Amino acid sequence: MLLSILLLWMAGFLLVTDFSVPLRKARQFKRILVIFPHADDEAVTCGGTLHHLATGGSTVTLVLLTRGERGTPDATVDTKLRDIRMKESQAVATILGISTLIQEDFGDGELQQKKLELMTSIARTIEQEKPDLLITYDLSGFYGHPDHITCSEIITELKKVSYPGIPLWYTTFPKSVLARTGLPDDMNVSPSLQERRAFPTHKLYIGVSVVPKITSWYIYKSQRASLMKGIKKYLLWMYLSMMLFEYFAEVS
Repeated sequence: MLLSILLLWMAGFLLVTDFSVPLRKARQFKRILVIFPHADDEAVTCGGTLHHLATGGSTVTLVLLTRGERGTPDATVDTKLRDIRMKESQAVATILGISTLIQEDFGDGELQQKKLELMTSIARTIEQEKPDLLITYDLSGFYGHPDHITCSEIITELKKVSYPGIPLWYTTFPKSVLARTGLPDDMNVSPSLQERRAFPTHKLYIGVSVVPKITSWYIYKSQRASLMKGIKKYLLWMYLSMMLFEYFAEVS
């Protein structure tokens, strides 16, 4: 039985790992600024990396731009989610070793209408934190979420115009995963979104940091329906434990 489980795990690991993507180390970065629209974005995309860097002595600041009140199955507003998701994100920040959690409130689903205000706020945060690495979504928002796209567009523009010396990494996934990730009909607002997807330029080995990443997924109970869609609860640990690498695209 144990041998069968081990063989299954090894087969899964080989399937989810893109060995063609170069391996890179990142502990030379000492001040990392991570910006996402919603609580759980960080856990899903790069939770293992954040823990790996934090335990290596780096200072990691996480900015969440909304309180996540639209984190319901049909994206309707549930004001009770605001406090729930804030508490979940605070617990996850502790687990991942995040030094500072900045919780903004620009309105879940409203970022497109607040670009100028957001740009000013994010620029101010960059000036305050003085990061040597920025991390966020790519320009497709991974699956076309307007908040994800707006967040990426603003940070990409700021990096290009005001902070060209600060490296910017988009979180992404192996090409095999991206090929199977379709854009939801209600979010596929532009035919160019598929073309805006960023493919990995490098991957990071997270090793034992996969454990706090998995724990973080479980902490976000309010989002369990979406985070575990199609995955049996008892299989989540095994599925995520196979993902010993996280993937990024460096913006040139």
